[in-house]
Amino acid sequence: MSPTCTIPYEVLLEFTNTTPDAVTMQVLRREDGERAQAGPVIYLHQGESLSLVLTAGMAYQYAVRQPPREAELSVKIWSDTQCSLLDVFRTPSSPHRCNTDAGIMVTEGITAKPKLASSGPRRQDTSWVSQSRR
Repeated sequence: MSPTCTIPYEVLLEFTNTTPDAVTMQVLRREDGERAQAGPVIYLHQGESLSLVLTAGMAYQYAVRQPPREAELSVKIWSDTQCSLLDVFRTPSSPHRCNTDAGIMVTEGITAKPKLASSGPRRQDTSWVSQSRR
């Protein structure tokens, strides 16, 4: 029997925008069971990646938006993981997924809950995006 590691360690989570359009990702913070609070927003163009260093086994939440589609990601991983954002938006009717209240499993440790797009047009603030990227 091998010993179990009880020391927290870090893992790498890499999101890649494999969709044909830009997406935004937003960190969601939950405080004492309250509703999710909005955190920083990251804008990813087609083909761009975002790498995050997380504590293994800790729960994280992210909102992914590509109007009119939206999803809330629940992440709890134990090893380095890659996530294609195209997989996040795949339909639940795919043969290897199951549409439940718990969400759709995107990859080991990551589930996505599709969200209804909010009514009315949403203005996306991209003023912080450098001129060379527009």
